[in-house]
Amino acid sequence: MHKMRKSALILGALFLIFTGCHKVPTPGGDPDDESTFVRVKETPRTWDGNKRAGITYQLLVYSFADRDGDGWGDLGGITDKLDYIDSLGASAIWLSPVHPAMSYHGYDVLDYAQLNPVYGTMDDFTELVRVAKTKGIKIYLDYVINHTGREHWWFQKALEGPGSPYRDYYIFSDDPQKDIAAGKIPMIATEGAAGYDSGQWFPISTAGNQKLKFTLDWKNPAAPTVTVTPAETTPGDAFAASDADGPKYLYFGDGTLKQFADIGGGQYELTTDFASAWGFLIRTSSTQWNNKTKYGAQSKGASTLAFGQPFTLYTHENPDNVHDLQLPGATMFHSHFWTNWFADLNFGAVQTAEQSPAFKAITDDAKIWIDAGVEGFRLDAVKHIYHNESSDENPQFLAKFYGTMNDYFRKTRSYDIYMVGEVFSDYTQVAPYYKGLPALFEFSFWYRLQWALEAYTGCYFAKDVLEFEKTYVATTYKENIRATKLSNHDEVRARTQLNGSLAKTKLAAAVLFTSGGSPYVYYGEELGYIGAKTQGDVYVRSPMLWGDAYTTTYTDQIDGALSRTVGTVPGQEADTSSLLRLYRKFAKLRNTYPALATGTTTEHPVYNHNAFSMWPQIAAWYRTEGNEKLLVLHNFGKDQVVFALEDRIDHAVITQGNVYLKEEKEGYTLKMDAWSSVVFNIK
Repeated sequence: MHKMRKSALILGALFLIFTGCHKVPTPGGDPDDESTFVRVKETPRTWDGNKRAGITYQLLVYSFADRDGDGWGDLGGITDKLDYIDSLGASAIWLSPVHPAMSYHGYDVLDYAQLNPVYGTMDDFTELVRVAKTKGIKIYLDYVINHTGREHWWFQKALEGPGSPYRDYYIFSDDPQKDIAAGKIPMIATEGAAGYDSGQWFPISTAGNQKLKFTLDWKNPAAPTVTVTPAETTPGDAFAASDADGPKYLYFGDGTLKQFADIGGGQYELTTDFASAWGFLIRTSSTQWNNKTKYGAQSKGASTLAFGQPFTLYTHENPDNVHDLQLPGATMFHSHFWTNWFADLNFGAVQTAEQSPAFKAITDDAKIWIDAGVEGFRLDAVKHIYHNESSDENPQFLAKFYGTMNDYFRKTRSYDIYMVGEVFSDYTQVAPYYKGLPALFEFSFWYRLQWALEAYTGCYFAKDVLEFEKTYVATTYKENIRATKLSNHDEVRARTQLNGSLAKTKLAAAVLFTSGGSPYVYYGEELGYIGAKTQGDVYVRSPMLWGDAYTTTYTDQIDGALSRTVGTVPGQEADTSSLLRLYRKFAKLRNTYPALATGTTTEHPVYNHNAFSMWPQIAAWYRTEGNEKLLVLHNFGKDQVVFALEDRIDHAVITQGNVYLKEEKEGYTLKMDAWSSVVFNIK
């Protein structure tokens, strides 16, 4: 070890012995060392107004801000709150899906070319783009290219039969297991028979509209049967059910519920026009789905009945165990996410994917949004497009998608379109996707940071991040844009993951803004939002607490402790020690210093992964850009730490928590409180 490095470690150890590393200084200074230790004061240079930090603010349109008062967030609300987003130093906003959709979250799209009317009009959208641009903020859209909602008009047209021009937009099969094993489904073919997952195939009827007669035999309530036959007569009306046995209902489509006629003797009949792509169920309640009120098949594999043949109905206390009944002629469609609400798009073999009708349609619709002023896309679930995650099919496909969109984008711009992909995996699985896209989310950043904070161990963090970068280099598309983040809309809120600790949450923010990459901030994170997913995803998608009429009421499923934990935006703006004020301060600093925004990261020569035995809590690295060099220091420990520094520090540009400095002959001694941070400018 270098002599000076060894002396620094020895000097630091002596200070631990003689000063006592566990003493906590009072807010005004350390009374035990007033003559020598000086509280570090930050003196950053003035920001030049250039948003160089690459900060993107992620928001959910339905949850963020409500201008029109209907309880749902809207585009007008976002426009009115742009000054707030601007105050966080953001140069882009990632909007959740804005298209019409089957569900509140928007990931089951009904039409890529349209705007969900709940969010406003296209005039509202273009106004948002225009005003955001005046503040140096770009708009990115969440674009779902793995699947559509099953009610998308493309899918509805595909159900008209094998002759439909939309049939090839999706993945259909009469015998999926056999067809996959034979290599007949290109998007699953490279995995062979191993790619078959019965939970990802759902039956549909392609028989079209039919007049059908349904007969129930309920004489034995423990084993009732249903018989279906084609009908030639005009559908009849249902009659009131007898009081003795209770009503019976035919359920099909999405919300279609028709009551059977009670004809006596435990027999029920209903003749109706049947036009369901999803089969049908028998129900004994018009409102409840539990306590054995749902009757159908015991499994999807045994759900097809024959005309004229009685089918014994199955029920269960858990309605999820009861499956839709299918008519003769049913086929199967593929959905990666184990739900028949989604239908996977079919791009065919990756070598010719750009020639597929689905590829042409989804890129044509994306061009509409580029024309409307969108500057980038966040691509959802990109590792699920082609079934085989270990092949390079998805990166190949993404390169074609990106190339097509960028070629169109550059017809009216002199720079490339931004596109970031979601690969919900560790960095080693993310790396190959840089062959297809310039930017990818780095989930490992948060995984490693969370571990480090929980283990009070910061010495490995710089090494971990540098390992990510090294792994990506070999597979970079054109450039390597690491989209760093804490939590997002699919994850438990960061503060909840940190056991509610505000101190750790502040440190996590400081680390995010002083590390490499392009930071994403999930709305509410800057306020210290809490929320777990044990009761559903909506609990991590709570309304933004504006403290005024803009606060949405789209849901009442909110953590009861949220408002008293974080207060409101105005409350945190007025509190100089709030998390919001810290986010603004660090974001401004990142925009001010190129070394923080776009510089390279290097480990500290002393306080690094080799210093675990003596200094496990210290996280230290340099950020360098040209002649500008900054030293970043964080204390991941739960106690105060005192250590020696040989760096030729000039002044501090930012602090977080209490930090004290003492000048020595061979350098400096630094005292940092638990969970504190400081960034020094190096001479």
